[in-house]
Amino acid sequence: MIKDLIESKVLAKNWTFKEISNLKSTIETLASNLYSEMKLSERFQLIRDVRVNDSFVGSTFEDAMREAIMSTLQAEVAGIIREMLNDATVKFGGNNNDVPEISVGRESHPERSTDEEKKSSNKK
Repeated sequence: MIKDLIESKVLAKNWTFKEISNLKSTIETLASNLYSEMKLSERFQLIRDVRVNDSFVGSTFEDAMREAIMSTLQAEVAGIIREMLNDATVKFGGNNNDVPEISVGRESHPERSTDEEKKSSNKK
């Protein structure tokens, strides 16, 4: 269930190189978003087999539970993103600089020739 949710969130977004290159921040953000969307029972199911360790000593139950959930979520998100990136392809050109096929090979506009110089205010 959690795997499907993570995959759908990752696939639903168009990622920038900056986001992908800063995976730690991306993983933390995704885990935080998932945490806020999960019901308490879903959160508990996620950590029910997590062993209590010394790092939780002195913490409130709420803080210890949140820390365990976030650690587990971040590990899940990181693993799934790693799997998805292993099979990912990169497509450059997201800035719409491509020339549409329909404009290639068409005749020039009758009022403008193809070798027309651009008008410039810096003429000498």
